[in-house]
Amino acid sequence: MIKKYSNIKNIILPNKKINIFVMCILFLGVIAGAVFSGIIGLNDKTLVIDKIHLFIDNINNNSINSILALKNSISINLIYIFLIWFLGMALLGIIFNVLILFVKGFIFGFSIASFILTYSYKGIIISFLYLIFGQLLNIVVLLVLTIYSIMFSYQLLCLIFKNNNNFTTRKFLKNYAIILLFSIIISLISSLSEAFLLPSLIKLIIKLYI
Repeated sequence: MIKKYSNIKNIILPNKKINIFVMCILFLGVIAGAVFSGIIGLNDKTLVIDKIHLFIDNINNNSINSILALKNSISINLIYIFLIWFLGMALLGIIFNVLILFVKGFIFGFSIASFILTYSYKGIIISFLYLIFGQLLNIVVLLVLTIYSIMFSYQLLCLIFKNNNNFTTRKFLKNYAIILLFSIIISLISSLSEAFLLPSLIKLIIKLYI
């Protein structure tokens, strides 16, 4: 059992240094997004608060088109996935994928902080639901995918400039394709949760606390 857990852990988080680096980039993005939500001008804050109120009102009034929300969520998630995956096969993919992950973290941090800004401590509950049922799986997918894409880009650089004969391209491509398939499946589950489960839970919280 312990061996199976270790194997799964090695597949999901294959390189300790890259794991830490990628998680730090995401964390910095989240912090930057949260800080930015607090320093924007009053007019921008009012605009953000109005949009969040509109979003919550639409959920409360059953005005959310779940099918359309599902399509939009799937489209956005797949764009992120395929972009990161393909950039991993480019020599400069490391730079772009790190930037994409930072931007994703920034958006997530900004969203969480905006909920709290709008609803104070009650916004923490909504933020928790948004994290668990809206973004957690997507974050895991992006972390794993970014880790593998950086590994692939780095190995390509070593292959070209350091003549690294220990790198087996075919084997890594196979694992890379498996990671892509894993990412797509988990992303679809996340989109279903975000489109159908998350609005229902937020509506329940609105009735109970807001």
